[in-house]
Amino acid sequence: MLFAFIAVMLVVGKFVISGAVDDVIEANAERKAGTWASYLVKSVPDLQNLIKSGEPTAAQTAVIDKAVQVADVFRFKLFDEEARVVLISDELDRPLEAGAKTDHNGNALTVLTTGNPVIDLQDGRQKDNRPDLYVEAYVPIVSAAGQPIGVVEVYLDQTPVAALFERNYLYLVGALGLVVLASFGVPFVAYVLKMRQQVRTGEKVRLLSSRDQLTGLHNRATFFHKVKDALDAGDLDLGKAAVIFIDLDKFKTINDTFGHKAGDEFLRHVGNAISRSLTPDDLAARLGGDEFIIISGKRDMPAVERLIEDLREAVSEPVRVDGIALTGHLSIGVHFDPAPGLDLKERMHKADIALYQAKLMGRNTWVRFTPDLEEKIARRQFVEECIVAGFPQNRFEVHYQPLIEQTTLKVVGFEALLRLSDGDGNYIPPAEFVPIAEEAGEIAAIGAWVLDQATRSAVTWPDHLFVSVNLSARQFEEGTLVACVKACLERSGLAPERLELEVTENMLIEQEDKIIHQLNALNALGVSLAMDDFGTGYSSLGYLWKYKFNKLKVDRSFVSSLTGADSKSRHVLDTIISLGHRLDMTVTIEGIETEAQVEALNSLSCDHFQGFYYGVPMPAQELAPFISNTIETARRKGGAHKLRLAEKPEGPARDAG
Repeated sequence: MLFAFIAVMLVVGKFVISGAVDDVIEANAERKAGTWASYLVKSVPDLQNLIKSGEPTAAQTAVIDKAVQVADVFRFKLFDEEARVVLISDELDRPLEAGAKTDHNGNALTVLTTGNPVIDLQDGRQKDNRPDLYVEAYVPIVSAAGQPIGVVEVYLDQTPVAALFERNYLYLVGALGLVVLASFGVPFVAYVLKMRQQVRTGEKVRLLSSRDQLTGLHNRATFFHKVKDALDAGDLDLGKAAVIFIDLDKFKTINDTFGHKAGDEFLRHVGNAISRSLTPDDLAARLGGDEFIIISGKRDMPAVERLIEDLREAVSEPVRVDGIALTGHLSIGVHFDPAPGLDLKERMHKADIALYQAKLMGRNTWVRFTPDLEEKIARRQFVEECIVAGFPQNRFEVHYQPLIEQTTLKVVGFEALLRLSDGDGNYIPPAEFVPIAEEAGEIAAIGAWVLDQATRSAVTWPDHLFVSVNLSARQFEEGTLVACVKACLERSGLAPERLELEVTENMLIEQEDKIIHQLNALNALGVSLAMDDFGTGYSSLGYLWKYKFNKLKVDRSFVSSLTGADSKSRHVLDTIISLGHRLDMTVTIEGIETEAQVEALNSLSCDHFQGFYYGVPMPAQELAPFISNTIETARRKGGAHKLRLAEKPEGPARDAG
């Protein structure tokens, strides 16, 4: 009877343990597959392009050959973002067979849809070129931005793992038999303890697979599952929840400057700050890279604001890594709107728009989404698209506005002004597209093109006319400005003294160290230097003589207030003009638009006038007739200048000149 009982126990035990073994093997395989997929993303160069093409380069092939020797992996397949197989690691030397494009399409599609791995335990004893026991693990491939770009099916040899558990089982069976013969209670206790240990192991494996290993927060897949479960259970109402997107400012700089160890430590710092701020009604995750998300289910907006400020304060505290104190800040976007009908994806998109705006505002701040913000960002993205299309579609143009000598009313030169068409014949205001081009890193190339166009046009004008070109701070950052100016002068044949380069005072304040040597070099080339918009910054007199400026361009704000009852602006303007002349500088007054302004300015000893009153910016092909018919001649013939004035553009298309 005892032996029969022992036999029954052993059979039942084997069945239970076998099932537990399968569970642990699958959990172990899922962990290994996820780790290996991360290794693949980091190791294969230009993996995203490989997923699209399915044709590996020599460098990619070398990595693939090495990859199938890592973490018990003996084979893998790549699927693109539409769940179509594009590459099989052990079939690189021959094309995919007919029908292979749909191989395992269902499992790959499930992974892309849910973001969760699919684990399939296989018996390979009846298959060629397969281990006795292996796992086919379908794992999402996530880009650096945290977006799924494909699926990898990893073939993992689990035979050694199974053998280990089988050996342990045999040992357990032998020991159990001996002990049961001596005592009935001891094997039962041993069995219970073993099962508990396995349960704890399984729970630990599942916990690790659901968490971001660096920060301890939920990973992306688990986060969305938790949200869905909370919605299904009625524990979360999106209409009463705040969706908070968090981005670590300039995290790449921390990584590049101090190394990945420092970057990882700072991510832990941010994760800890978020964890400490959560309540049972909140869900948080690290979406990938330096991006985090919080869904706060039961806070009102003032409480959300307190949460955000607490997070910003906690993250701004220094973190010490190897004796170095690291500090960082957060950009945050919030969507909090009771409007029905918006699902989680839409609310996250709107929070992301708010985050984008926070970055545009200089980072280290937070923005709450509003409907007008969506229109604003859409407009910005449209302008960015126009900038990108500027050169390929010939949307950039250079227009020229005349500068007039005060005493003779003759044209002495033109200022080159950049214009950008939206593709429908309308011009985007420079004040709108130039800052965007600067932030996008396009302004250096655009500025070089304007210089080239301006010098090529100016060389066709009469020799006494000069061309003036505005410079951007970004052009100085490249360190190639002097070489660019020299090359443009040589290509066009324009005399250096006929080129005038305009620099704003704010540029000198913000990055004097980068500019000083380049300004001296430009001066040595023989070009003229002008300080533009004088009077809008600190108006530091030191800049005027330190950099040997040849011209002072007074900001239009002085002219706009010149005809008022208060005479103080006239006295200030007169002082500026006198100062410029004492420093041997030519003084230009910008923004002249009315007859009254002209009459007020005629009592001052200025040099050059510029504004819509004397001429609007015009394309290069319109310059010849304008040059031949000077303002002085136009006035004698009865008000041709007023015809020009009548043509001046209205609204935002007007240029600051």
